[in-house]
Amino acid sequence: MLGSSFLSVCGACIIIFSALRLRELSKRFFAIRLIFFLALTDLMAAAFNIIGAIADIQQLFQPESKEMLLCELQAAGLLYFNLASIMWTSCFAFALYRDVVPSYRRHALRKYEFSFHALCWPVPAVLAGSCFYLGYLSGYSATPNAWCALQLGHSQRFLICFYGPLLAAFTFNLITYTAVLSHSRERRVSRITSLYLLGFTVVWLPSLGAQLQAMLSSTHEPDFVPAALEALFMPLHGALNALVYGWSLPSIRDVYRTMLLGTDGMDALQSS
Repeated sequence: MLGSSFLSVCGACIIIFSALRLRELSKRFFAIRLIFFLALTDLMAAAFNIIGAIADIQQLFQPESKEMLLCELQAAGLLYFNLASIMWTSCFAFALYRDVVPSYRRHALRKYEFSFHALCWPVPAVLAGSCFYLGYLSGYSATPNAWCALQLGHSQRFLICFYGPLLAAFTFNLITYTAVLSHSRERRVSRITSLYLLGFTVVWLPSLGAQLQAMLSSTHEPDFVPAALEALFMPLHGALNALVYGWSLPSIRDVYRTMLLGTDGMDALQSS
């Protein structure tokens, strides 16, 4: 889990640095702004995952531990930023659809930015804050690298407050990208929308499978294999999002190339 989280930190930092370094591109390309906020949530989620990999979570979980609050805060942070990241992927899917459908004007996309922020920040805060207030965030995930999460006894609530929005977002993205494909015959569009859905599935399907297996198990604990897959792939979403969302946009690909070539190439791109 630690290695996956560090990869996500690196991927998210590249996207954030690119957007901040070349602000003119962010003004010209609305999609870059969406990817910037997606990378920001991925970075914070990866940071909370790293805390879980380094800290002695099982020691924090002991009832007599005075640092129990740290465990709950980590669980709330993971829940909040993972949900926010998932919602930003849906906002990106919606923006891509509005950009591809011929009857919509591209510059009209920016009017949705306030609505995106109103969805992607407060809604995860309500869900994570409710779980924190109700005392559901005092358990730990029984994986090879444990991290604080909802109590095992609250697995059904976990499905409602996290995997419910996750499945809703995946369904929305699938329907939206299918509509995008129906309006665009470009092979590149078909390829990148497939990558968006593939990245989403690779990250979250093992986690969903591990939670369902734990909920149906008599011990309410996941077996080693699904738990290991969850620990490997779930922290990778920052790296995969940076890869599939960042590399799919020619403007960000140019940033990657100029970063490798040096600052002269980057300044030349910014002035173009």
